[in-house]
Order: sequence, then C-alpha cells, then structure tokens
Amino acid sequence: MQEIKRILVPLDYSDVSRAALSMGLQLAGANDAKLYVLHVVKDLGKELQKRLVSAPNDSVIEDGIQDNERNILEAVELEYSRAAQAGQKLKVVPLNLWVTGGEWLDVCVRMIEEEEIDLVVSGTHGAKGIKGFLLGSTTDQLVRKASCSVYVVKPTGYPYLRD
Repeated sequence: MQEIKRILVPLDYSDVSRAALSMGLQLAGANDAKLYVLHVVKDLGKELQKRLVSAPNDSVIEDGIQDNERNILEAVELEYSRAAQAGQKLKVVPLNLWVTGGEWLDVCVRMIEEEEIDLVVSGTHGAKGIKGFLLGSTTDQLVRKASCSVYVVKPTGYPYLRD
C-alpha cells in the first residue's frame, strides 16, 4: 500500500475546490499526512507590479500574500466547522500554505516534484469549450502529467454525474 504523507489541494474557492479541501483534510487526518494548500493567482505578478508602482514604500507584496494565506486559513477553518456541524470531528493536520502566481497546471506539476507530493486532491469543473473538448479540463491534464496519484472531486448537479 502506498504511504501518503504529503497531500496537495489546489484551492480556487469554488464549491468543488472547497469539497476537495474537505476531502484533503479527511485524507490527511486518516493518514497522519501534511496538507499543502495551494492558491494560484494567474496574474499575480502583474497585480503586484501595479500595487508596487502605486505604493512603492508599502509592503504590498507581503500584504497581498498574507491576505491570500488568511483566506486559505478561513477556508480550512470553515471545512473543520462544517464537519463538526455534521457530527464529524476532523483531525487537525499540519498545514503548508502556498500562494503563488503562474499557470495553475504548471505550478501544480512543479510543486508535486519539488515537495515530493504523494497525492493531489483536486476538484474539477469539467472541460469547457472546444479547447476543453480536445485537451480535457486542467484537472484532466493534471491527471496525465502528475507523477503521483490524483483524487478528483466532481461537482454535484452535472448531468453526467450521479447525485
């Protein structure tokens, strides 16, 4: 049986990524694993550059990253409280928060390698448009490119899923 000690959950704050976060917390607790929660801001560099130009002596970079880290912690705490309200107490697990810029897929693949991730728990919104039809969703692409297992959390209410 594969040992799971490092679990990555990409978080974009959508309902399906929050469901993946909940599953990641459950799996981390059951395996005594560390949970890496990743939030990728596609145009982070451009956004920080704008802020830096408008307030060059301010700590905009640190503040922006800290704001995103607080948002991640709030999402984690919300999942712990939702579980408690449902009568399931989740084990508190060690967290490693990552906020970075770039392309989601590239960042995830790089992080899997650099941090030696054992499992990724990712939500999927499903493939969209012609590009999605041809290439699959970004989560589909992650399943193909990742060097570790990927647990995919599907959204409810889609016609091709059983609710």
